[in-house]
Amino acid sequence: MPTNLQVFILGPARSGTSITYYAMREVFDLPGTGESHVIPIFARMIHSFYSHLESFRDTQTDVLARSLDTADFRRLILQYIRGFYQSVYPDERWVDKTPGDEAIFGALLIRQAFPSAKLICTKRSGVEVVESFRVKFSSSFETACHAWAGAMNALLAMREVSPGILEVDQFDMANSPGMVAQQIADHLDMPGRKDALTEFFRDKRTDQLSSHDWRQRLTTVDAGWTDEERGIFARLCSELMHKFGYPI
Repeated sequence: MPTNLQVFILGPARSGTSITYYAMREVFDLPGTGESHVIPIFARMIHSFYSHLESFRDTQTDVLARSLDTADFRRLILQYIRGFYQSVYPDERWVDKTPGDEAIFGALLIRQAFPSAKLICTKRSGVEVVESFRVKFSSSFETACHAWAGAMNALLAMREVSPGILEVDQFDMANSPGMVAQQIADHLDMPGRKDALTEFFRDKRTDQLSSHDWRQRLTTVDAGWTDEERGIFARLCSELMHKFGYPI
């Protein structure tokens, strides 16, 4: 077992982030504290810092803020992040789970703070996520669509600038647990844990709130949506569904 295994789990809400988190806890014996949401806080801080500083670029008056060193600010943030995680996990081993688009966009910050960390991004068909999201969070249909689309767009962006993130589809967790277990075990450089991880995925339901046939992808017809809902989904999600190869 690596002494400093650090795993960050990202992905849309309701896409398997939780079961992957619990797998890291049970199979790999990694400490964790449930939902994290730490990295998005600091990613927002850095974005706000840069954006506000940029607003002074074209002003004609002298502004002291122009003297702020952006590289030094980022270095201090990274130093604080490392120190914070070390204070929570003194053995430098952990699993950190944060769903949502901001967490996925935070992959670059994770890479800079923890170069040896392993990143796993779960994903799932937008139809299934929307259905599960609405039940879990009592949200509107459009809010659920925006949540999935935002996260999947973030994943596409991170594919370009932060390669090496392992993508795991929740459908495969349910239907090909051995394949997914092999992918994760190899990604974490721990192939010997493949069998235990396979058994974990076989025994655990990936989403307690979804009751459809897990052997088939859920489609908009199966979901029984109204014409208005199908229209909203088509406008916000259909292009991404095609890009990720999900049936509509």
